[in-house]
Amino acid sequence: MEKPTREDIIYNFTSLDYVVLSCMHYTDLKTMIKINALDLVESCEKFFDCGYMKKMNTEPSVELKNKIQQWLDSVEYRQYTKNTNEILSITDKEKIRKIYSKLELKPHDLSELTNTGIQFLENKEIEIKKQWKILIKFKDSKDTINLKRSIDEFAISIPLMFSTGIADGKLFSTMFKTINVGMYDYLSENTIIHPIFLDYLK
Repeated sequence: MEKPTREDIIYNFTSLDYVVLSCMHYTDLKTMIKINALDLVESCEKFFDCGYMKKMNTEPSVELKNKIQQWLDSVEYRQYTKNTNEILSITDKEKIRKIYSKLELKPHDLSELTNTGIQFLENKEIEIKKQWKILIKFKDSKDTINLKRSIDEFAISIPLMFSTGIADGKLFSTMFKTINVGMYDYLSENTIIHPIFLDYLK
């Protein structure tokens, strides 16, 4: 089987991949525990393969060390570990082990975005800020045709809009009222949008 090119990998990024990339860069541990462990590792494998992530070869900052240690000592982390062990099948755990082996990582090794990965993420963040403003503009003007079209067009970016705090849950819900479409019906039919963002609507 022919190995996918860097361009192929990036082209096939999912909405969850973008969220994981952001989480890894900002060490967003609270969002990470919402993500299935296998999905998280498979996303990181893509980032390593396309040169957006690498093993951290330098000593992490004191701030990062403290943040991670506090996390490892937390009730949330213990619960996450327990849930992960229960949810993952033997096959899933073996897949994770193989990916770690391929990437030459040990379970507690730290990874970081490369300069190319950081630039890619920054460009994506600029893009989703513009997209959110476009959605707001069409909502405010009650331009239902272009609002619906833009929601469809920006679907892959929606989870990242929420995990980065750019989008607002109440405004997003209002958009669906504007176009007279049930939000959950729409989301259940649109598999591009990973449901992780629904946690931000609560």
